[in-house]
Amino acid sequence: MKKFLVPAMLALLLLTTGCDKTPPENSPAEPPAKPVQSKTDVKPEDKSQPSKPASESEKAVKPVEENLPAKNEKTEQSLNVRIYYPDDSGMRLVEVEREIIVDDSVDKYTAAVEALLEEPDEENLTKIFPSSAGVRSVTVKGDLAIVDLDGLKNFVGGSTGEEFLVGSVVDTLTNFPEIKRVKILVQGREIETLSGHMDLSTPLERMNSLIE
Repeated sequence: MKKFLVPAMLALLLLTTGCDKTPPENSPAEPPAKPVQSKTDVKPEDKSQPSKPASESEKAVKPVEENLPAKNEKTEQSLNVRIYYPDDSGMRLVEVEREIIVDDSVDKYTAAVEALLEEPDEENLTKIFPSSAGVRSVTVKGDLAIVDLDGLKNFVGGSTGEEFLVGSVVDTLTNFPEIKRVKILVQGREIETLSGHMDLSTPLERMNSLIE
């Protein structure tokens, strides 16, 4: 009986001793598992941060406006035209060249007739228009120029003066190749004559006899 009891006690003692053993202090501990990041934990994009500046090639090309004229700026053009003054002897009309300025408010026809109202620079020429005269408008319809004058109500230039005044206007405008005839109005109205010597009720053609 003792032969079987002693080995059994020894086996029980060894089993108990093995269970009481603790792991050595220097054995590495198992690293903790990394937490799984859920989709709801993703931080939204911070739009308050300044965005990266665009490169030179990405920038929009702006049109250059430095050399463009302002919308309200008038466009002027200088022209040389031929106009006619009477000579100081009252014998004929003399052709001279004048520079006129044309812009959005004054066309070349009006500017040419207005030049006849100025005193000539040449000593042998004289102005036929009285100082009260003015040009209201010049309207071109086809080959006809309609000239509206004012300040001529009491014109007393006589037959020669009337012929030279009318002839200077007609011959100046018919120097433009597109103008063949000229109709003269006074203050917007048709007239039969200026001072009783010429028929102005119909358009007049070029008066070459005054300049030959």
